[in-house]
Amino acid sequence: MGETEGRKEEADYKRLQTFPLVRHSDMPEEMRVETMELCVTACEKFSNNNESAAKMIKETMDKKFGSSWHVVIGEGFGFEITHEPPGRDL
Repeated sequence: MGETEGRKEEADYKRLQTFPLVRHSDMPEEMRVETMELCVTACEKFSNNNESAAKMIKETMDKKFGSSWHVVIGEGFGFEITHEPPGRDL
């Protein structure tokens, strides 16, 4: 019975992770939508390999929008990102 409960909890967890969530973005709408679709596609294609999914996303974004992209996929980590808009003198 414990094994069945474990599988149900895992299925519930996976169901929570089936949609993209953007909290804030300064990308143009078209770029944001295209990026979300790319992320969903990569994560579905490489559902058991986060490294391959991240590599696919980065390579595609670099080709389409220039080579300044960083991709992080996983769980149980934290990060902080800062961005300085071009043209601002310190």
